[in-house]
Amino acid sequence: MEKIKQRKVYLYPSRSQNDFLDLNRQALRKLDYTIENIDKAFVRDLLSMRRESIVVLNWVEDRVYGRTYRTVFQYFFKMVALIIFSRAFAKKVIWVRHNYKPHNGTKYNLRYKFLCGLFKLSGIKATPLENYYSDPSLVHPLYKTDSILKSDIAESQKNGEQRDNFVVFFGAVKRYKNLHMVLDTWPVDVPLKIAGKCSDTEYEKFINLKIKARGLAVEWDNRFLSNAELNSTLANSKFVLLPHADSTMISSGSFYHAIGEGCNIITTESQFGSFKSKNHNFVSIYDPTLISSNHLTEICSRRHEVMTGALESYGEQKVIEAWRKILPTQLNS
Repeated sequence: MEKIKQRKVYLYPSRSQNDFLDLNRQALRKLDYTIENIDKAFVRDLLSMRRESIVVLNWVEDRVYGRTYRTVFQYFFKMVALIIFSRAFAKKVIWVRHNYKPHNGTKYNLRYKFLCGLFKLSGIKATPLENYYSDPSLVHPLYKTDSILKSDIAESQKNGEQRDNFVVFFGAVKRYKNLHMVLDTWPVDVPLKIAGKCSDTEYEKFINLKIKARGLAVEWDNRFLSNAELNSTLANSKFVLLPHADSTMISSGSFYHAIGEGCNIITTESQFGSFKSKNHNFVSIYDPTLISSNHLTEICSRRHEVMTGALESYGEQKVIEAWRKILPTQLNS
């Protein structure tokens, strides 16, 4: 009897700030893959497994920024070695590209550009989370299982609309997210809740000066919210503001978190924003000449409608189907 070969995926990194990696682990396990971390055993296994394993790399080019001067170069050379070793000994290397630029990058982003170039030189094509970038692509998972989402849809239909927050911006308040630009034209009659911590004191002062100078109706809960607090805030919000500048991120975890809680989306003009607005009626492009409380009330989709659309487009089966297209069809091919 022929021995059944073990189907292994080595996933990097082993953990993330949200459930993105865990949700993809679940999808891969449903395709009968065993998920392993990249550690010392990874080196031994790849050297002995005759190119039968798959390596999935997330945020490799991003992780060489936002660290101390001493450790940043250690990480840089570690990432270089990881790419080269994986390419040499794995059956397939999947480079999941999340962004156009690193979140904590520098003026020139030389290390980022070098690593992206190394991927390309190694013949490893970027696999994005959005098919406007290239196809085939993966599907960014929602931060809920299908069963929980269906339960929330049924409960929302039963209880009706009970959302007190009009527009919410959530997550860490950082310059690259472009909030300061939107505040220059944000209508004074539209309430905006900022739910997130700003760790940059100069940027915090800059934002507060804009709010005060223009007399904006902004409430800022300037702290890190727990997952339960954030989910409660989103479930109680009609719109989420995603003001990211163009050519910064390919996909947005905030988008999928928000629609999983039934929030409509206001996004600035970008490839991502334009693509999503064409595919979903609950996504709108920010237009300062058009936006008002009355306009937003008119275009607001009900919570259960947004969650239903999210489930249909980005549910668990969609994530699994996308992985099936990316993964090799035969381990010994």
